[in-house]
Amino acid sequence: MTPLFAALDASGALRFIGEVERGADCGCVCPVCGSALVARQGAANEWHFAHEASQERPECETAAARMLHRLMLEHLQARGEAGPLLLPPYRQRVAIVRALINVHEDVQWGAQLMGPVQWRADAVGHEPVAQARLDTGVDLQLFVVVGDAEPPAPPVDGAQAVFRCRPPAASALRDRQAVEQHLAQHGELAWTHHPDALGLVAAARERLEVRSRQIYANWLSMADAAGGPATVIDTRPPPLFYGPGTRAEPREAARYTCAPAHAPNVSFTLYRMSPTEAWLLYLLERVGPLDWRTAPEKYYALAPYPGRFEGWAQALPDSVGVADPAVGIVRCKGFLDAVTYLSRRAQFTRSGRNPMAFETV
Repeated sequence: MTPLFAALDASGALRFIGEVERGADCGCVCPVCGSALVARQGAANEWHFAHEASQERPECETAAARMLHRLMLEHLQARGEAGPLLLPPYRQRVAIVRALINVHEDVQWGAQLMGPVQWRADAVGHEPVAQARLDTGVDLQLFVVVGDAEPPAPPVDGAQAVFRCRPPAASALRDRQAVEQHLAQHGELAWTHHPDALGLVAAARERLEVRSRQIYANWLSMADAAGGPATVIDTRPPPLFYGPGTRAEPREAARYTCAPAHAPNVSFTLYRMSPTEAWLLYLLERVGPLDWRTAPEKYYALAPYPGRFEGWAQALPDSVGVADPAVGIVRCKGFLDAVTYLSRRAQFTRSGRNPMAFETV
């Protein structure tokens, strides 16, 4: 706990411990309770103010922290009045960590104050000391923070930044000039949150999802090679588009009843869980003339193979997908979530363009 290093004189002005007379001649009062103080300026201990006859109240223990909060606010406000209060680039790491997958990408963008800053000189504790509008179209709340303390949770749709400074040593609290030097040298503006107003985080996450699928596909290819590849009958390339209005002649896009609503000419992966349970994973057909290879959203399904077995609709947990009894499939919530669950539990897997080739395995 930082000792009280500043107090109020008879006129209400702020006085530092190194700026007043020693002892009761300091003429200062506690900024919290208003009681008379004495200035202790000994050679052995840190210089500080103390209540006369040690009559400190519990609420007075926070006086030094409040005083430092006030000085940081004043320092920050003075910087803003002297020139633009520049904010550092906002940086965020986007990561996808799953079984077999650990990829990340760092994104950053600039965001600066736009227009006037609304300062709150009476802000205390976990209250913002300033509010402003950013050129990214987001509202900003600015806090002052000492040491490792954390501000309140940021708003979902708003931005949050802090002016953070490590606690000063006692020698840096004897007068205002020393405090100002400490704040100038060790105080820094830092972001704690900025919403994805520009869509850069979402774009990075989409790129990572593509990388994740490729990584898993490579792993699956190696696993299939080690266990023996399934027979591939249909090796023709998939059509560029599929959906209503697209030609889908049998010779161009074979259809398989064991994979309801599958997209044409896609690969199928079999997961053999037990002698009586197996699942077929594949890409679902989309509605509309979209290229399935570049569509921004893809939907996958698991079908009981080679047909529905008893209890199939309840065989998989909700984290994998939701059963659609009318169609006879489990609609996957996420591709990697499904393959992660199945890969860990499958006795073996097979992949190929013709799921009928799996009937003998």
